[in-house]
Amino acid sequence: MAQLPMPKVLNLGAGEVVEVTYLERLFGITRRTAMKMLRNLRIEPLYIGSDVYFSLMAFKRILFVLTRPGGPGFVFPGSKKKYDHRIYEAGAPQITQITDELLTEAADPKILKEMAICDAPGNANMLRAFFQKPKQEKEPPQGETP
Repeated sequence: MAQLPMPKVLNLGAGEVVEVTYLERLFGITRRTAMKMLRNLRIEPLYIGSDVYFSLMAFKRILFVLTRPGGPGFVFPGSKKKYDHRIYEAGAPQITQITDELLTEAADPKILKEMAICDAPGNANMLRAFFQKPKQEKEPPQGETP
């Protein structure tokens, strides 16, 4: 059985950009659907020669915001659920378009911290440090100088 070629990955210094074939293979979708997915996630593609790339970090950050506890969820293009009108009723958690508020939340540096914690669930020290209150310095008794 022939191995499928891996999608091209470029590191441009500000994170990796990955060829759109990554999405095609990951989700088993066509190029057209992958491009539509990027458009719905509001991720701009990068065209280099005949290849199309996208920011993997932007993709991960947006998906993290959409799928973390309390996140709204997302209905991808080509999903069967897209035609279920119950998901569009008021209060339904799934969305089909990314709002400016979600983009702002995904751009917040705190999201990177949350993502790092989720990637290392076995590292209890990291979790403890994240949730501890910062230590406050004790004030010297009155009349004494430090």
